[in-house]
Amino acid sequence: MICIDTTVLIDEFRARGDVHQPVNQALLRHAGETLLIAAVAAGEFLDGAAMVSEIRLQQSLVLMRSRNIVPITLETAEVYGRFVSQLRKEKDLSGRSQNDLWIAATARTSGARLLTRNPADFNRLPGLEVLRY
Repeated sequence: MICIDTTVLIDEFRARGDVHQPVNQALLRHAGETLLIAAVAAGEFLDGAAMVSEIRLQQSLVLMRSRNIVPITLETAEVYGRFVSQLRKEKDLSGRSQNDLWIAATARTSGARLLTRNPADFNRLPGLEVLRY
């Protein structure tokens, strides 16, 4: 199982099916695996689309409706809380995206690896395997 970061959604949308693009190469390498999208990542993606135009938002909604969106559960919230607490204790929370921490918590809770263009965003989160493209 692979949980995909918002960067993957953005790059995939921009690539428009061009199999030569790095994002699509990464997705093809993992074609046999179940892809998950954290609800927070879907929200980030749709926010960006809505900022562009209503048409882009509608196109993005079509894409999201065809995907497996994972809601936030109490278990996800617990993992998120542990991540934030650990980073705060280590004085490593500053500059981190709260949404990235929710996405990481969703991946960890789902037992999924996380695919992203920006692996540094997910550094030092225990029990999280990060894949990059």
